[in-house]
Amino acid sequence: MRIAVFFSCVIGVAYIIFGCKVQNPPKDFAPVMFVILGVLNIFASLLGFWGSYHKKRVLLGFLVCGGFSILLQIALVLALLFAFDKVTAKIVDPTENPQQYKQVSNQLSIARWVALGFIVLQIFTIALAVALRFVIAEEQPYDAFDATTSEQRGKTLSGLAKDIEKFASKSKSMGEKAYDKVRSKMAAKYGNYAQTDNDWRSKTKVSWRT
Repeated sequence: MRIAVFFSCVIGVAYIIFGCKVQNPPKDFAPVMFVILGVLNIFASLLGFWGSYHKKRVLLGFLVCGGFSILLQIALVLALLFAFDKVTAKIVDPTENPQQYKQVSNQLSIARWVALGFIVLQIFTIALAVALRFVIAEEQPYDAFDATTSEQRGKTLSGLAKDIEKFASKSKSMGEKAYDKVRSKMAAKYGNYAQTDNDWRSKTKVSWRT
């Protein structure tokens, strides 16, 4: 969707550049229509890019602008197909400047077929937007859990906390037993060492059981 919208924006920029190239400043039918279509396509592309992030209300605006742009493009292409000479003559008078008239005529002749390809691409983009708007379900926020789901999550977290607490208590108990066992062996073998150990612990006030 976003890739198609990007190309739609590029088409809009191309329309504006072409309209200004054919006639600067644009003042007749075909150049003005190209500029209008360019601005409309860019605006619709911005709405489409924003709406592609599952913003269905924004997608509706893209559908309206994009659909209107396609209708205008179809009207322009039909005018260039069936009234080509009249449209071209309004831009450049063939009797006054036949060389420029021929140049503009060639440009518009190519543009009408390119515009047909643009229309097909934009229809595809509109179809994707329709699917996102009316077919694909919108993502729900993460805080939209029902009461049952919230209760289950609470029980799971509570059970996990108890398991962690049991494991910590068991590890502490095992550590204390191991220390006492080593200490008793050392006391049996080195009586003075055990006494020294007790004196050192009392002086430093370190509790080995905490």
